[in-house]
This record gives sequence, structure tokens and C-alpha cells, in this order.
Amino acid sequence: MPRPQPQSPRDKGNSATLPAPTPQTTREPDARLPKPGIIHRTTDPGRTRVKVSYYPGTRTIVPPPWVRCTSMPTLDYWRGRDLMAEIQWLSRSGFIPVSPIGDSVDLLTDYVQTPAGWRAYGISVPAGGTVQVEVQHTKTAWFRLMLVDKWGTPGPGMMQAAIAHQPVMVTYKNPKDEATAIYVIVDDPAWWSDAKDPYTLAIRRDWDPAKTDLSQVKMVAGLWGASPSVSAEFRGPSLTGPAVYPH
Repeated sequence: MPRPQPQSPRDKGNSATLPAPTPQTTREPDARLPKPGIIHRTTDPGRTRVKVSYYPGTRTIVPPPWVRCTSMPTLDYWRGRDLMAEIQWLSRSGFIPVSPIGDSVDLLTDYVQTPAGWRAYGISVPAGGTVQVEVQHTKTAWFRLMLVDKWGTPGPGMMQAAIAHQPVMVTYKNPKDEATAIYVIVDDPAWWSDAKDPYTLAIRRDWDPAKTDLSQVKMVAGLWGASPSVSAEFRGPSLTGPAVYPH
């Protein structure tokens, strides 16, 4: 499948249109919508509608497609690609899939679901604990990270990541007096990541996982439903292999 090529930083304005990829979906955006290249979900008459489907035997939603990004994302593009609104819209019909990250995992390689172009991960954080998450890829300029709570919105301690233009590294300090779960969304709208060229998600903690009991933290909470990524590989101090749901 052809993939868009990154522009050189020397290209003025980074606005040149790249070769169009092979179409992956038959859904096209309504020409009257203000943000071209994005499928807007709505129930308003005359607008694009997306049929929601589920993983077999669950109420966890299979993320629906978005039109693939084929030119370097701009500030306007990121503003129009409102994944938080997407998650809120989808949650009316079921649960949003999240892949829990084990407490001892510090590196994770994976790739986004296509044609949705994003994937979510859950991380447990103790009271007062600080965690830093960074996405690494050969084309990081096309990626961004988002940080949300169990309701899919930026909760306390997450606003800095929410207002940043295009963060590829986010830091969260738990302001609560109890452990909590946070949800990190890796957004790759051009689908640069795949099995041959996955991204790496680095997780840095200021606490010792071996000495911190986070077993009581509920990862499946609010609008999130567990859906472990079968494509993920993780690495920790004493662990290696496929990422699995921590029992």
C-alpha cells in the first residue's frame, strides 16, 4: 500500500500535498463540512453517518475510519481532528477500546489501528506519582499524544498536554490522594506506524513498581473497555514478549 512521504524541513510552509494513498474506506467527508480530510460523526440530517460495530461478544466499539492524512499536519488539521469529541460520540453506543499497560512495562512497541489511525493505552499511577510518556518514531512530526481521564476528557493534571499544539511527550502528576488510571492516546493520522515500522512508547515513572501495589486500580472504568493490543510488544526490567491484559 503506497504511503505518503514526509516533507523536508526546508520545504517552505510544509504545506505541499503528498501522493494520495490507496483508498481504505468508501466513506467520504461531506463537502459542506469545514475541515476537509476528516469524517465528522453526527446525527444531523444531511451529514456523514458512521455505522458503529463491536468486537465479537462485547460492547467494545471497533474504532471507525477517518480519511487518511496525506500532507504534514498543521495546527488547523489537529484542531479539526477532534478525537476527544469522537470518543464522546462513540461512547453513546458502547465502550472505547483501551490496552492496559502492565505496571512494570517501560517500553512498548506497537502501531495504530487502521483506518482509525489511533490507539489508546491505560496506565496506573499512585497517589502523588508522576509518569512521563513519550512516543518515538522515525516520523515523529506526524504524531501526537493525548492524555484523558476515564470519561475521555482532560482531568486534573492533564490540561498542559491538552492545550499543547502537538505533544509527542506528556507528563502527568497524580494530584489525588489515591491511585488512579490515566489514558494515553497515540494519534497517527497518516498511518505511518505498521508491523514493519512500529512506534515505541516509553513510560518513565518516579516510583518503584516492585514496591507499589496498584492492583486495586480499575482500568475498565467510565467509558473505557479493555481490548488488549495483540500487536504490542513490551519490555520491562524482567519482562519481554507480547503485551497482555494484566490479571
